Amino acid sequence: MIVTLDAGYDGPETFSLIKTVRGVADKYYDDTYHLAGEGVSTYDLMETVTSDMIKVNLVAIGAVFLVLLLAMRSLSLPIVLVLSIETAIWVNVSIPYFADKPIFYIAYLIISSVQLGATVDYAILFTNRFIECRAVMDKKSAVVETVSKVTVSIMTSGTGLTVVGMLLGYYSSHGLISQLGYFIGRGTLCTLVIVFFVLPGLLYFFDGIIRRTTLSLRQTNEIRRYEYDFY
Repeated sequence: MIVTLDAGYDGPETFSLIKTVRGVADKYYDDTYHLAGEGVSTYDLMETVTSDMIKVNLVAIGAVFLVLLLAMRSLSLPIVLVLSIETAIWVNVSIPYFADKPIFYIAYLIISSVQLGATVDYAILFTNRFIECRAVMDKKSAVVETVSKVTVSIMTSGTGLTVVGMLLGYYSSHGLISQLGYFIGRGTLCTLVIVFFVLPGLLYFFDGIIRRTTLSLRQTNEIRRYEYDFY
């Protein structure tokens, strides 16, 4: 049976129509039928990616959190870092929505993991230097010193990734690849903004919790307390 429809390949109207057709087919043919067509393929892809998206994001966030937990030996810092990068990802994928531009479902699934893995290094570098400075300085001086020391390193890597992503998006003639390029470039830029303008405030604001839940800073506190009691 061939049905020709005056509708787009996707969108609420098309998806609602597909649900209606499936409902009628289920009523008369049970599970002995198959639907084909671009609209149906798009709808199936949307359902598959939407369910997979939650699983992939949870696994990616959990894996990064575990690595940070073991590497930094801190309970609070992994939460701060993952939250910062996830915020940059949310901003990145929300821009097409407010610009009223459609995106490929698979692009959203890929960029959620790629941006997290590719840009979390910036937050790690910033935080590690902050911990080193915080061991010998007050929190305000530590933040200022950290920004001055890591800006060049982070900006060099981040600028390169941003430019390459934007060039890929501009020159690629393939819709999905072009969109992934723009996502990578824009996502890296969002991460840089978060790392330089949000992360320092989080480290400053949660300094007390970080010092109590980070092993290296706790050891520094104990050494200072011992020296104070001794003298």
